[in-house]
Amino acid sequence: MDLPQIPVIDLQDRPLSDLAVLAPEKVHLLSAAGKALTSAPLQAWMDRRSQIWLDRNVTPYRAEIADVARATGADGVHALNISTEWACSSIAHGSRLLRTLDWPLHGMGPALAVTRHDSRAGAWWQATWPGFVGVLTGLAPGRFAAAYNQPPIRITTGLKPLDWIMERRRAGRRNALPPTHLLRQVFEKAKDFDEALHLLSETPTAIPALFTLAGADGRSVVIERLEDRYRHRTAPNPSAIANHWPDLPGNRDPWPKGWLRGVDSAGRFRDASACAGSLTTLPADFSWLKYPILNKFSRLAAMMDSAAGTFVLMGLEQAGKSASPATQVLRLEDLKSTG
Repeated sequence: MDLPQIPVIDLQDRPLSDLAVLAPEKVHLLSAAGKALTSAPLQAWMDRRSQIWLDRNVTPYRAEIADVARATGADGVHALNISTEWACSSIAHGSRLLRTLDWPLHGMGPALAVTRHDSRAGAWWQATWPGFVGVLTGLAPGRFAAAYNQPPIRITTGLKPLDWIMERRRAGRRNALPPTHLLRQVFEKAKDFDEALHLLSETPTAIPALFTLAGADGRSVVIERLEDRYRHRTAPNPSAIANHWPDLPGNRDPWPKGWLRGVDSAGRFRDASACAGSLTTLPADFSWLKYPILNKFSRLAAMMDSAAGTFVLMGLEQAGKSASPATQVLRLEDLKSTG
């Protein structure tokens, strides 16, 4: 099958909104997919609410989101940028990080792009989509690799739809950074693993979050975040996470119970943990992608080594009851020396 290549775009120190200007058709593709998933009236309502919230939020990327909406004329840009409905599985061991990203929007796989950025802390790379200005999956060669996972919905009433609404109300009352914007700041500002860990742990966020951090110095950690609290998972617990707060030995901090998200979050965590325990080298291919880590909503698979400066990824799309490759495999190597 003649699959498309993933484009690699060097934005240097230009804003991420420039990526949308370079590929407006991909922004419209995601907009149409969002509209098909939710309906046009609901997408419009979500977009208005998102814009109102962003107008009073502390994020420094507010203007970039507005620029994307203005330059492309696509619907739902503000809603897309603060959506947290990304289910993921992340696996880390030392400097290596594997991850999948699941999302029920069709067309995301072939719309995937890689961007390179300059910052005061050093060059960094990410897997992204035109129109999105946060960071979900990134590599700073010689510093760290990091990924964001969607958190569970806190169980408050015992009714999942009502608890989802209550989560949204909590977020609406806060003006702290969205987690994906915080992760972008980490790539732009953190000089090493310790600075990245401090920012991801101590910076207030608008909503809970799950971060995985793999340092070039061989340390790795899962950071479980509430808005103003955190806890870390390191050895002897494998550095793996899906979309819930696992109840593991050593977790002494009182933590809320949560609704699992995505396809079989418990199963993905089980298999990701097993994979993390044996991840002594970066896999040669994507043969580790098996159900439930690979499922019908999977749209991205990535492998990173922050010490070696290796970034391998491919886009995925639904094919029946699972997902299959939607792009050729992109392999970027020795990025530490190329900058």
